[in-house]
Amino acid sequence: MTEDFDTKDLVSELVPHKGKMLLLDRVRDYDLKENSITTEIDIARDNMFYEEELGGVPVWVAFEYMAQSVSALSGICGRAKGEKPKTGFIMSVSGFKADVPVFKEGETVVVNVLENIRMDKAVTFEGSATVNGTLAVTAKLNTVEVDDPKSSLNLN
Repeated sequence: MTEDFDTKDLVSELVPHKGKMLLLDRVRDYDLKENSITTEIDIARDNMFYEEELGGVPVWVAFEYMAQSVSALSGICGRAKGEKPKTGFIMSVSGFKADVPVFKEGETVVVNVLENIRMDKAVTFEGSATVNGTLAVTAKLNTVEVDDPKSSLNLN
């Protein structure tokens, strides 16, 4: 890792998510040779997915943590090349396995994402989330990079 992204403001420079939709608190580590990233999310009441009755965030939100981590990795890769980050979409999430039902208030979720397969603009990532060093979630994210998101969604 050469550049630090250890605050939410710095992370916001890497991803399109803004305001409450920006869920990542910081990038802990990344490796552009291996196309991997480690991010952290502090579970607090101001998280948009926080549920009072659960005392935290439902574990299914981990796939969005992983997706935003992929986006942050793309942002870092773009910065390193002097390019804008590529826009991507999640095509599917598979093999989602959760060992806990909720990320509890006060916990820090550590997300690891590693590029597994790249075929042109289709990219598969292996993701995991841990809490206090214990594996909580694993999943595979299948994504696609697009050059023009508006035309890809027929918004032009």
